[in-house]
Amino acid sequence: MNALLNHIWGKSAAQDRVWAQVTGLAPSHATRRLLMALNFQAFVDDSLTPGGEFVLGGYVATAETWAEFAKQWEELLPLGTRARNGKYHFKMSEMAQSPERMKRVPSFYGVIEKNVRLAISCRINLTDFARARKRVEEIAIKMDWSINLFRWANPYYFVFRGLVDDFHRERQTLKSVIPLDETVDFIFDNRSEKSFILSAWDEYLARQPEAIKDYYGATPRFEDDQKFLPLQAADFWAWWVRKWYEEDAIALPDKMRNLDFGNWRGKKRFAISAFSYDEDSIVDRFLGLAFENIHNAQKDGEFIFPNLADGS
Repeated sequence: MNALLNHIWGKSAAQDRVWAQVTGLAPSHATRRLLMALNFQAFVDDSLTPGGEFVLGGYVATAETWAEFAKQWEELLPLGTRARNGKYHFKMSEMAQSPERMKRVPSFYGVIEKNVRLAISCRINLTDFARARKRVEEIAIKMDWSINLFRWANPYYFVFRGLVDDFHRERQTLKSVIPLDETVDFIFDNRSEKSFILSAWDEYLARQPEAIKDYYGATPRFEDDQKFLPLQAADFWAWWVRKWYEEDAIALPDKMRNLDFGNWRGKKRFAISAFSYDEDSIVDRFLGLAFENIHNAQKDGEFIFPNLADGS
């Protein structure tokens, strides 16, 4: 227990600051900080190619692990690049702009590899997404129906839901990494879409099957990657996942499975949870949503199925 306490607080002012970043709790909340030490947190960022691959990806670890990770990562930041505000940060797209910068990337990956055991991701191809929407609209026209996808028409929301839904459905396969009696809190990099995600979260959670509802943690958070350094590690993974799918758009690209980063390879110590939606599976998801909400289907202002209009 003393070793755990030393990792969590009182070791140094810097250590306390890093822990506060991860948990959102000040050093004075010592008891709550201890209770949160084993909570799991997923840090997730996005990466996209316009008209091409779109990925949400990141890593999962305990709060205690992320605190130690952030301390080690912070020490490496002078090897990164400078943000617009002049602060050092890690941004994989900026590191990839020159061979000299790329030589420094394995040092950052070493910190990830030392601390984290689970990588997660979900991807779509934006061209596939647009074609899938068109196919669904054409089906609706043939049926003389009107389908409004609302927030699902937003690629970020689609991939967000794909990641969160599939991750929780697959928790049984990850029990060697995350015990089934543990929940996982999700922290995403700031996005404009956060408002309608957060506004619908309680309703979304209420609709989840009882068998998996207990796996869900707190309401997702959207944070600044300069304050929450694990989001910079998520940026690393999302960028590489996108690159791997651009080269090999199968369910699990060979380079991802082998942790092949080109000039170096990672150690095969990670569990990789990767979800991929092609055009057909996107269409299936959209049609599934339509059938789930069939009791709201209308034509010319009238319910198509009046006996289902009240949800019965």
